Amino acid sequence: MAFFRDMGKSKSDGSVDLPTMSFGDHLTELRKRLIFALLGSAIGIGLCLYYDVNIIEFLYQPYLIALKWAGYPPHLQYFKALGSIIVYFTTALKAGLVVSSPWIIYQFWRFVASGLYPRERRVVYKYIAPSALLFLLGVAFFFFLILPFLLKFIMEFNQQVQVPPLRPTWWEQFLYHGKHMGMPSTMVSSVKPLIIPVLPHDPVHFKGGVATLWFNATDGQLRMHVGHELLEMTAQPAKALFAPIPMLHDYLSFVTIMSLIFGIAFELPMVMLILSKIGIVTAAQFRSMWRYAVLGLAIVAVVLAPSPDIFTFASIYIPLLSLYGAGLIMATLAGRPKADADDEPADGDQTASA
Repeated sequence: MAFFRDMGKSKSDGSVDLPTMSFGDHLTELRKRLIFALLGSAIGIGLCLYYDVNIIEFLYQPYLIALKWAGYPPHLQYFKALGSIIVYFTTALKAGLVVSSPWIIYQFWRFVASGLYPRERRVVYKYIAPSALLFLLGVAFFFFLILPFLLKFIMEFNQQVQVPPLRPTWWEQFLYHGKHMGMPSTMVSSVKPLIIPVLPHDPVHFKGGVATLWFNATDGQLRMHVGHELLEMTAQPAKALFAPIPMLHDYLSFVTIMSLIFGIAFELPMVMLILSKIGIVTAAQFRSMWRYAVLGLAIVAVVLAPSPDIFTFASIYIPLLSLYGAGLIMATLAGRPKADADDEPADGDQTASA
């Protein structure tokens, strides 16, 4: 920003191109932009609260589809008594922040532009709209491409790690007295297996005083009707060692954090382009700092990753590296902008001054 850089540029007539705002004016501008950002966030949260049911259906679709694909019941659980109500309002809050993020980014760039020289300010204004679009593109990239792939990977990992065969040692058999360690002592060989009908959908009519059991092939669920209640039997892959407990709050926090991370990360090429256009950091400097960028982006990915597994780290780190490369290409193609005629003294002025 011009306010924190050299306080002026000498012109040919001896005048100085000073920043147009004082330190107090910058504080006033900061307060103004914060108020606008908060108002925009409040409007976004209010809209998301009005459409909260539709947003919940939209946000949880990828997880429910992955659970159903893996053979787990497509339900999300909570521990606290008011867990569902808390998540209902939390969803509107976090979704509203994500929706209003382009407006918040716009206010940020307006504050940055207030401390720049006129030529630099024109560059920032030129790229404000593409910057907001890149943020939305980053959110969409995560939600529609990365998130389903990540959830499918987790479910496949659960299915690959199976329950090991239980082979108790003689000491364990002695400790447990042989109970439930092998075949039961009494067995019947002539019992017929229970036959459960497989239906494409749930039946409509039921007999009174009778419990009806069936398997819904469309939903992949074992269900029972007793009295006036429709019950769903909890089922999961029998041989899988790991069984997920899908939690409302955990999934919502994960999706929100990762969406913001990818949205902000997609701003990296635009930031690099703007810095190059206004001449703060050149493309050659970006190229010379690539080793530091590789290390720095790795640290950023470790800090921002919501879980410590290598797959989540890679899902953040690889896009960051790709975006840095894209920003480097954009900065190289743009080059340093030509100086304005006001900033460069004419040849006649140089001769006269000589």
